[in-house]
Amino acid sequence: MGVIITITLPASEFAIGRVIETVDGVYIELQTVVPLGGHVMPLLDVYDCDHDVFAERLQEHPAVESVVAVEQSGDEGVYAVEWTDDLGSFYQALSDQNGTILRAVKEGKDWEFDLLFLSHESLTAFREQINEAEISLDVRRISRSNNSVPDPRNGLSAAQREALDLAISEGYYSIPRETTTKDLGDQLGISDQAVVERLRRAMRTLGEEHIEANRGHQRG
Repeated sequence: MGVIITITLPASEFAIGRVIETVDGVYIELQTVVPLGGHVMPLLDVYDCDHDVFAERLQEHPAVESVVAVEQSGDEGVYAVEWTDDLGSFYQALSDQNGTILRAVKEGKDWEFDLLFLSHESLTAFREQINEAEISLDVRRISRSNNSVPDPRNGLSAAQREALDLAISEGYYSIPRETTTKDLGDQLGISDQAVVERLRRAMRTLGEEHIEANRGHQRG
């Protein structure tokens, strides 16, 4: 049985919040986060926006490596964002304790998060890491959940999983990066551009899996 904690967190207390503050005029929800080794890739659910303008503005930020459009429909879009820098203590604690974001909505200068943990022990460890990092957050409520955290890589093809597993093990997502797409391509027997495309397709698959999982949580 899992545990859900609802918290409020100022945008200034985590890297994604600070980046999004630079993009005006849109309504944003932060969806389930995709773990990549010791790092995470957030999914942004964006409303009332020009897709091209939003992606360009986000891509211009020095902390953003790439922006992948997972889903677009009308004025709503879902984007997976790869970062050039560490996402900070908040996401490190979330990743370390296998926490999952069920919902995160920006409300003025603050964000409200629903976070799912597998046990009270992992939630306690998360809160201890947050306290050690001196991150300011308010706890709204804590409740039990029958939901479990889904495996985010179930939907990958064999080629996508091979490329992603190699990228993680070789430190492609480490900070700083410990390998290049050319080196990965040499090991896989494909071009560096093919590696980039394979990883991007994997990111899209991961994003779609997490979107569907998040909808399942909402229906439950």
